[in-house]
Amino acid sequence: MGLVESLPPRPLSAKELLDLNRSEVFELASPIEEEGDASAVILATESWVKGLVFDGESGGDGEGDGDGWTVVETVSLAERERIDGLRACEDAILAFRGDSPDVVDGEGRGDDSGDADGDVDSAAK
Repeated sequence: MGLVESLPPRPLSAKELLDLNRSEVFELASPIEEEGDASAVILATESWVKGLVFDGESGGDGEGDGDGWTVVETVSLAERERIDGLRACEDAILAFRGDSPDVVDGEGRGDDSGDADGDVDSAAK
């Protein structure tokens, strides 16, 4: 049985996420910006990170046949850091939902340079 087939045909409860985190299969199971049941999760093992979305309208196969989970991103950790894989999966989940991955909860991802206004030199002159 594959990963998607092993998930219930509905969003995951908090208890189910805890159970996934406690399992020996996954090192991380985390919801994406959810309160209540999680319809988007990131799952990680030692070798990969996957972003999954529950799409009750299209069933994950694009045919519109009902509930289902869709893997929207898979990142191998063979040559990438885990944090990069987590961010790529989160961005893919947000894009799948039609949300901008650049702005999450009103905060831009930015370039992490610490330059909030983009022009430090002009302020110093």
